Amino acid sequence: MKYVLAILCGAVVLFMGGCAVLTVQAMPLPLIPAGIAVLNVLILGALFGWKTKWRPAFYILGVIDLLIAVPSVVLSLGAGADAVVFAFAAALIGLKGILSIHYGYQLGKDAA
Repeated sequence: MKYVLAILCGAVVLFMGGCAVLTVQAMPLPLIPAGIAVLNVLILGALFGWKTKWRPAFYILGVIDLLIAVPSVVLSLGAGADAVVFAFAAALIGLKGILSIHYGYQLGKDAA
């Protein structure tokens, strides 16, 4: 579970970092992917032993991922030839969201 979440977070960091770099001309816009990339870096750090385990990053990203996965499922229903791509994206994003929330809960349970 830990390594699947780490792989998904690493992919998001690379993708969102690229989005932030490519949209640097429209200045307020790059802050959104850059913020998501920073939260994913915090999760990666917490997964692999940083002393500061900022649990809200897990919950914030988990909810964001689930909010993105739901429209992807809806798009996959009416996307025609691209339905498989949207369904696969929804499955991966939803899995990352569920794993993020679950791992954040596990960190809180271990700390108590």
